[in-house]
Amino acid sequence: MNFQISDKWKKILFIIAIVAVIEFSGFGIIASLFRLLSSAS
Repeated sequence: MNFQISDKWKKILFIIAIVAVIEFSGFGIIASLFRLLSSAS
């Protein structure tokens, strides 16, 4: 069985991985919003 991921999907997964690393390191937009919400409440 030959399993090939197309180049389009490789790019999409690569972008998702980079975004996830940035978010989990605390520098992303989602992480900043959570900090803003927790400091406001």
